[in-house]
Amino acid sequence: MVIIHGIHKFSDILDKVMEAAIVFMLGAMVIITGAQIICRIFFTSLAWSEEATRYLLIWSTMLGAGCVYKHAGHISISVVQDSLPGKAKDMLRIIIHGLCGFLFVLIVYYGIQYFGRQGKQLSPAMRLPMRYIYTCIPIGCGIMALHALDAVIQSFVHLFGRREA
Repeated sequence: MVIIHGIHKFSDILDKVMEAAIVFMLGAMVIITGAQIICRIFFTSLAWSEEATRYLLIWSTMLGAGCVYKHAGHISISVVQDSLPGKAKDMLRIIIHGLCGFLFVLIVYYGIQYFGRQGKQLSPAMRLPMRYIYTCIPIGCGIMALHALDAVIQSFVHLFGRREA
């Protein structure tokens, strides 16, 4: 039970940290875009601002997907699941989260391969190695895989065990 509780706690803490990181990134996007507008009107435009905003949006999207998954906020079709009785509904939930977790692990695997191949490429304006941008794929999906594992464990606990986790 200690491991189950530890995974659940780690998933919760990671979710809170990602929420804070996303708020920071969205705030940085607003500041950079505002600075770009002011500079474009009164001075000369910032060459790097559009690229920085784009990369912050990509990172916040990948990290945000994990937060949304954790809180079951993604759009879903739950007609079949809702029509099932209690234990069958829980079993289907375990299968769904298990399949999602498998998909996330696959994306982590291929995401690591992708940023390994494309990582030497530099971004046009900031000259930033693109591996720093492509890294968001395995990190974001790794977070979602952890949340899926937590969801499977919590569903098992709900279905077969005590509610201590």
